[in-house]
Amino acid sequence: HREFLAEFIGTLILVLLTCGFCAEQTLNIEKNKSWLTSSFGSGLSVLVAICVAGHVSGGHLNPAVTIAFCVFSGFPIRKAPIYITAQLLGAFTGAALLYSIIEPAITQFDHGERQILGEYSTAGIFGTYPPLYVGIGSAVASEIVGTAMLLLVIMVSGHPNNLPFRTAQGAMVAIGVTTISLCIGYTSGFSLNPARDFGPRLFTALAGWGIDVFKVHHYYALVPMFAPIIGGLVGGFIFTVFID
Repeated sequence: HREFLAEFIGTLILVLLTCGFCAEQTLNIEKNKSWLTSSFGSGLSVLVAICVAGHVSGGHLNPAVTIAFCVFSGFPIRKAPIYITAQLLGAFTGAALLYSIIEPAITQFDHGERQILGEYSTAGIFGTYPPLYVGIGSAVASEIVGTAMLLLVIMVSGHPNNLPFRTAQGAMVAIGVTTISLCIGYTSGFSLNPARDFGPRLFTALAGWGIDVFKVHHYYALVPMFAPIIGGLVGGFIFTVFID
């Protein structure tokens, strides 16, 4: 099925590139870490993934987008399970592919001790983990508000009456992702996408980091799993009621 494959490959590319940027930041021995670099990396990753999948499946690449489109944009509900399954599988596979490439670098960095938290933690290459001083409430708010803004950017830039932006929707979404990340992404580790977090997090649980990747920080893994879906619905509602 072409749409399934497009979502699978697009999400694989999204996760491979996004987590690759995270790896560069984490494993960089110079320790010149910058949220600016991570934010631009996220935006560029989205742009490349949309370019690959957009003309076939619409380039959802995100269960929150698919669900919001079902509710507010007339996207066929029967296709939602196909899209979401492809996104989750693509995210898991993207993480596995990246790991196969950078495993020697990870082992050199953490000496073979896979850590979730601490100075030599490497789980954050794949999943999203907020700073420990950030409360769950702040992270939830960041994910909801960020995903709501993302859906607004997607829906506005793709509106039939917005022709100048519609022709460059992928670039507009990439700019939106970069801007949202720069503004509020650091608070939550920046997911806005249940597949982007759950697929890689599940991979790390199976690849040596253990089941605690789902338990740390008061079961924070539940936040990027559900908050973006709520945020997507909020963004879709705002667009439908106040903008469309």
